[in-house]
Amino acid sequence: MRVITGMITTVLFFFFAQALAIENTDVVTFDNGDRLTGEIKSLERGRLRFKTDATGIISIEWDDVAFLKSDRNLQVETAEGIRHLGHLSATAVGKRIVVETGSGPVDLDLDNVILMAPIEERGLDRIDGDISAGLNFAKAEEVAYTNLSVELNYRTESRIMTLDYDSQVTDTGEDDVEPSQDLSLDLEYNRLLPNRWVAGGMVNFERNDEQGLDLRSSVGVGGGRYLLQSNDASVLLSGGLLLSREERTEEPLLPDLDDDTVVEDYVEAFVELRWDWFRFDTPELDLTTTLQVIPNITESGEYRSELEVKLKWEIIEDFFWSLSLTETYDSKVLETEGEKNDYSIITAIGYDF
Repeated sequence: MRVITGMITTVLFFFFAQALAIENTDVVTFDNGDRLTGEIKSLERGRLRFKTDATGIISIEWDDVAFLKSDRNLQVETAEGIRHLGHLSATAVGKRIVVETGSGPVDLDLDNVILMAPIEERGLDRIDGDISAGLNFAKAEEVAYTNLSVELNYRTESRIMTLDYDSQVTDTGEDDVEPSQDLSLDLEYNRLLPNRWVAGGMVNFERNDEQGLDLRSSVGVGGGRYLLQSNDASVLLSGGLLLSREERTEEPLLPDLDDDTVVEDYVEAFVELRWDWFRFDTPELDLTTTLQVIPNITESGEYRSELEVKLKWEIIEDFFWSLSLTETYDSKVLETEGEKNDYSIITAIGYDF
């Protein structure tokens, strides 16, 4: 019995040691000659996430990396949208990597590499995102503004899934006035195609009391192309079709009657331009500008649009301050229901994970 127990212990120890050896075979060498041995977690937005036993996961500026070696299979993507799969072999020349693919070695300039991820990563290791919240109070008007924002991203070698939730509640403090809500929930699935093309689908839910919108539900398909991808910026142009349903509450013609709920179904097109600029140097900055125009196909001449500009500024490690400006327009809104234009200015404190 002791012999069997000893054999099992030896086997388990062997596999455990092998697992540790595999996890810590990646080597990063800096411009100043310093080296770290550990595990590559990801490269994105000019930041290499690297895990060591002593430090845990740390962030390294991609510009500071001179050499990179890994015995594990990695997916490496260039600014042209070309993806290579293989391990990284040692190079004699700095600022270059060699990906040992199934069809032979591929020599790449580090400045041209924008994305990198181990293909063995699964589950929670592939999820990143941020959460932020804010509270503003105007004493002169006795008005309180609260906001909450959550963004989650799940990325694999060939697809990206995103969940984006935003809410803003305005409370005037008056007993006979309900708080005004502006809520949105967006779910997107995108398939990564060759030459920087993407295609996928989306589901959106939206409520805006200022514009008299109780609920707008949309499901759609679309595609687009990254016009620019680099370690400090990206530009995505996309478009597609939406099937939408709107629920609005309209005031009755006679004061003694109850409010009416009007439900409309229609088909829309959409065009979206998204520009991201990011800087990993301290303090870390992230500026995102999104312009979306959605013409109504079913009802000609009607359209809606949204412009959002959001700035994130890192305060300390992983904690940030954000400022977002949003302007929305809906030509369908009647004067008796609300405002065609609605805008918001939101400040918040958040956390990146």
